[in-house]
Amino acid sequence: MSEKVAIFLLAGPEMPCRMIHTFIWALDIVEQGGEAKIVLEGEAPRWLLVLPDPEHGRHKLYQRVKELGLIDAVCKACAIQAQALDAAAEEGLPIVYDASGHVSLAAYVERGYHVVML
Repeated sequence: MSEKVAIFLLAGPEMPCRMIHTFIWALDIVEQGGEAKIVLEGEAPRWLLVLPDPEHGRHKLYQRVKELGLIDAVCKACAIQAQALDAAAEEGLPIVYDASGHVSLAAYVERGYHVVML
């Protein structure tokens, strides 16, 4: 597979199924030879307040996508709103604000990514 997919996760911890599917689908694309990028927008930066905890039930899944470099951007405006900006920085994740403080969707489209919103 040579497809490129950017998955914008908008849901926070109140919708764990969306985070799980975002991570699983990104891993599946990569395992099939494609390229996947995960973007944490909307409520999603709140995940950074809980997923780094080794006791969290989805910590290993988070660590896997993080170690593979699949988390491509954390929205700065949303991370500030979620009080997760420091957590994103501590995790070494890219903090992006190229579209009025948010992550530019156009930048992914211009680079040939199919965009999925969850």
